Amino acid sequence: MYARKTLLQIIGLTFIIWLLTACGSAPTAPAAIDFTGHWEDASSAFSLDLSQTGEQVQGSHVVVAQQGNKIDSLDNSIEGNINGHLANIKFRSSFSANSGEAQITFIDQNTIFWKVTTPPDGEYYLPAQATLIKKAAANPASAETGTITGSVHLVAPPTPRMMVYAVDPTTGAWAFTETQATDGEAPFSITVPTGTYQVFAAVASDSSIGVGYTMDYSTLATITVAANQTVSGIEVRPPSQFECGATMGYPASPDGRFTGMPGPSAECIASLTPAATTSQPAEDVRIQFQPNATSWYTPGDLAPGSSIRFVLSAMQGQQMNVNLTTEPAESAAMTISGANGDGYTFNPTTSWSNILSVSQDYYIDVFSTSQQSINYQLSVEIPVAIGVPASAGSQKIAKDQPIRFDVGPLDLELNGAVISGERDRYSLSMLAGEILDVQITSLEGNAVFSILDVNQVPFPGTEEGKDAIQWAVPAPVDGTYSILVGSTRGNATYTLKVKVILP
Repeated sequence: MYARKTLLQIIGLTFIIWLLTACGSAPTAPAAIDFTGHWEDASSAFSLDLSQTGEQVQGSHVVVAQQGNKIDSLDNSIEGNINGHLANIKFRSSFSANSGEAQITFIDQNTIFWKVTTPPDGEYYLPAQATLIKKAAANPASAETGTITGSVHLVAPPTPRMMVYAVDPTTGAWAFTETQATDGEAPFSITVPTGTYQVFAAVASDSSIGVGYTMDYSTLATITVAANQTVSGIEVRPPSQFECGATMGYPASPDGRFTGMPGPSAECIASLTPAATTSQPAEDVRIQFQPNATSWYTPGDLAPGSSIRFVLSAMQGQQMNVNLTTEPAESAAMTISGANGDGYTFNPTTSWSNILSVSQDYYIDVFSTSQQSINYQLSVEIPVAIGVPASAGSQKIAKDQPIRFDVGPLDLELNGAVISGERDRYSLSMLAGEILDVQITSLEGNAVFSILDVNQVPFPGTEEGKDAIQWAVPAPVDGTYSILVGSTRGNATYTLKVKVILP
């Protein structure tokens, strides 16, 4: 009996050993380490979108703090190196320009662990620690998004750090970006889901919205963004002013960081613009030149508070001059915009001249600013002689740079280089009576310039071959003037000094 029991024990032990050996002969492969994905921690309202390439990881973050009053969100805010199951990364908050450091630990295919190792200096809302669960693949399909690009243009430089928002008023979808401080316009780019957006901005260190994208300088305009589309040239500017105050109202920023600013009250507008006289024209007026004509003219009248839109088709590179006169004087103004959504006048004006950058329909909106009926005369001219004058027509324009958009004095120094046979062109807006003072110096004394009037014809004494190096001319009319820089021999490295002296 004892021997039989011992035999059974030996057989059972042998079977167990065989079973364990069989199981061990096909070990389970460890899960591949891949940080790519959309990860969320619901308890801290913190999410990461990560993308792994080899041993590198990049991504962005979103965290909602203070019951929705603070949203820390930034594209391309995370980058680092992967070593096994650990990623050592640097991260940036949307509230601070300083970087912090963190570790992301890959636990399994569905879980990662976030830990801040070196907090950044300044304000930030990313949690010190968080366990995040994988929810979906990172980065929405490109077909679902588009991009809005443009610049913030304040009344006068410099431009401080700006927060730029794009908000779809129908769906509530929104996105934002922060620009850097600059001595001129501040460029921005925002990736948004497809939709129709209003774009407005605030000074990052302020507390209220202050500038926006508008077509009529009185209301925020909308921008429609399709899948994979980039809508460019969006200029975010201050509102115009009239008796009731600033004419453009703004919503509060969707992240709760900035308060809104209301537009003029309906009561004030009604007191200046009686409802019975604010009728709009039934349709736009299409401008058509007569055969061989280079100008068009029309008289008209406007009731108090009313407006009329004229539409003109024009080609890229053409010079267009528009002038508005009224009786009584200064009782109406106009704005110029394009079918592509771009605005071409900084403020309502009575005179505008520029070289057209796009072939399209252009809109001339004339509106009354008076409390009585007025008469107006609108003239539009597109001269035959356009672009670079014939004497310089064979020269290639290597650089074409605007240097002045606003009123006020200008004192600018530009450094450049131009090769033989080419020209650099600098354009600037001027008012009649302002004096343009230009000087140029070069290493070999071979850089010269021409000054072109609003019709792109050289001022006498600055034509090609006159080799002007210092000249001052008064602007006879409002419009866009140009300085054409070239070389008398070989290549030229130059310093161009440009001043606008107010009358």
